Amino acid sequence: MMVSAVKNKKGRFLPKEFDISHELCFLIHDSMVEILKAGHAGGFFTAKVDFKNEHDRCSFENSTDIFSWLESEGRLHDRAKVLKTLVLPAVLSDMMHCVFEALENSRKSKLGISYMLIRKPIQESLYLLESIILDESVFAEHMANDPLQLDSKNAGGVPNHEARIRKVIEIIGDSSLFDARYIAQLRYDKNQDDSFYGVCNHAMHLFTSKEPIKTERFNINFIFSQYPENYTQWSYLYSRLPYLLYYTHRVVEHITHTIVPTPQVYLDDIERRISSLTIRWLDTIEDGYINKEIYDFVDNIQNWLNAHCASLGYKAPNKKELLRMSKTGAYPRESVMSVMERNRVFAAISSINSNE
Repeated sequence: MMVSAVKNKKGRFLPKEFDISHELCFLIHDSMVEILKAGHAGGFFTAKVDFKNEHDRCSFENSTDIFSWLESEGRLHDRAKVLKTLVLPAVLSDMMHCVFEALENSRKSKLGISYMLIRKPIQESLYLLESIILDESVFAEHMANDPLQLDSKNAGGVPNHEARIRKVIEIIGDSSLFDARYIAQLRYDKNQDDSFYGVCNHAMHLFTSKEPIKTERFNINFIFSQYPENYTQWSYLYSRLPYLLYYTHRVVEHITHTIVPTPQVYLDDIERRISSLTIRWLDTIEDGYINKEIYDFVDNIQNWLNAHCASLGYKAPNKKELLRMSKTGAYPRESVMSVMERNRVFAAISSINSNE
């Protein structure tokens, strides 16, 4: 797995204190890109529809539209399965393009572009993926007959988003890790300062009239931003985006697992890398940007990582071991040969999947 670091890149304006957060965002991004690459290489983003008898085969071959055939045959479960395997990689690819460009533009100090690009993935694309988790059949029905029902605006107000997200978190088994109210606030609450909703709208529009994002006198949104304003924009982006990307990764992993199960040893390896960098990230956030939700999130991750290491006979990692773990997935004091062997196994599995 490759992490797109900021070091030694031309056009770098990002202050060094945001490097760890920037790398964390890219690590999570790259992990989701690996899911896409592995899925396409292994042919996992295809759905198999079995024929019950010869009549099924003949009627299918005479049909010009697979979805019309599935509906006419009453095979709505198969329709949902096919749509899920088509939509996940397409939407995820679009999301990762937006995230990549948002981070690259942040590195170049083009923060208005960063906030414009991040709005779609966290407000709209993630909402669509959550719809798959909540009910595949309803998701497929909306896709077939009224795709506008999958627009995040149709969820209602922030309390409805919160209830919806809470159900998603329960389904993916992360109720202790994420705060549904806070995720809904970050994505959809226009009345809170601590929300991407307002910042992204500021970036999208030259002038905004509603509080708390009303354009100030003698100003145009984001246009006259200088280093002090950019620093504040960086501080907010890098204190909140890793939290939402981590949640997005869990959502994507859950859907992917319903298509093709991933070996737990590989999932654990990725989780160690992301968790170790997340723990390091907390120390880089300015005090004014640390809140209970972020602190509890990282604390839960640290508790998981310590317990995970202990379950395999390893001690809790120190700072130096966290750095190594984020780059290689290595357990504390694990030998170089052991890490290399595990990575060779992962590479072999990937090669087999690519050739199938």
